[in-house]
Amino acid sequence: MSVGILLRQARESAGMSIEELSELTCVRKSVLLDLENDNFNSSGGLAYARGHIRNIAKVLQANSDLLVEEFNSMNQDFNRPMIDLLSENNVTPVVKRETRLSFGTLGKAAAVIIALVIAIPTAASFVHSTKKAATPRPTSAPLAQVASTTTTNSNSDTTAVATKTSPVAVVVTANAGSTWLAVTDSSGTQIFSGMLASGSSQSFDDSQLINFTIGNAGAVDLNVNGKDVGTPGTRGEVVHLQFGPGASSQG
Repeated sequence: MSVGILLRQARESAGMSIEELSELTCVRKSVLLDLENDNFNSSGGLAYARGHIRNIAKVLQANSDLLVEEFNSMNQDFNRPMIDLLSENNVTPVVKRETRLSFGTLGKAAAVIIALVIAIPTAASFVHSTKKAATPRPTSAPLAQVASTTTTNSNSDTTAVATKTSPVAVVVTANAGSTWLAVTDSSGTQIFSGMLASGSSQSFDDSQLINFTIGNAGAVDLNVNGKDVGTPGTRGEVVHLQFGPGASSQG
């Protein structure tokens, strides 16, 4: 579920109109409406939009940490340094530094170039003289072949079978409405962030772990490693899940 939907739900749950919220937060009505529609341009930048969201959450007695987390996930700026955020909102100019080379540095660079000019023909001659003497090394079998190879010892009844660990595979299907969805792989890299429309589905896989943040848990069904595990929560509930190889339930 997007941060705009969460803000509107919090305002409506508090029984407050846009005009009343504008008066209490000192934020213009047009800016509040834009925030509820996930439009952050009128706020003056992401840093100011984040500040408005915290202010609104305080007035509505909503969970500001959850709202800011969803906002950061939608805009993918939670790992950006503060200097970038300040520059983005014209708070501070970015200073461009000119690189100056000293005469000593130029002299060292010239010496390196001369050494390379002398060394390259010598290296080429050495490679040419040893090329014929090189013995090809045996090529290792691909991992897929190793995983399916069975070795039998003719002198015994022992059979050794090499197996490969299956990766984790998850299919998210929006059967009961749309939802906001964020997915990261085992290295923490974001591989999906956006809305999953009602009636659509997305498949994800990784060799180790997959992490999910689902904004409307009651709207989706999950299939984990080929097994249907059903709905991970209720409508409007935000859940954080993690699945690994061989898993068939929420982590």
